Amino acid sequence: MHPVQKAGCIAGCPVAINIPGFIQAIENRDFRKAYDVLAADNVLPAICGRVCPQETQCEAVCIVGNKLEPVGIGRLERFVGDMALKNGWSLATSVSRMATRRP
Repeated sequence: MHPVQKAGCIAGCPVAINIPGFIQAIENRDFRKAYDVLAADNVLPAICGRVCPQETQCEAVCIVGNKLEPVGIGRLERFVGDMALKNGWSLATSVSRMATRRP
């Protein structure tokens, strides 16, 4: 089994994001790659980084948390998602406002 598949944080994530992969890309300062890793499973990381209860999911099972504070996965996801929006990397399409019909 590949080490990434064993990561508890992936099992704790409802959409099974490759969390170690996107954190490794951030560590390498390859933020576009970090976004691509996130976007493979979630096209809205800027939103999910804000509304997902990471503290009770992926961060709750983070192995770093056994000795230190768990990795701030949600904050990292939000950071990369915001960067993707700012730089035009986002795969999310915009939704146009539908015209309302009047009787």
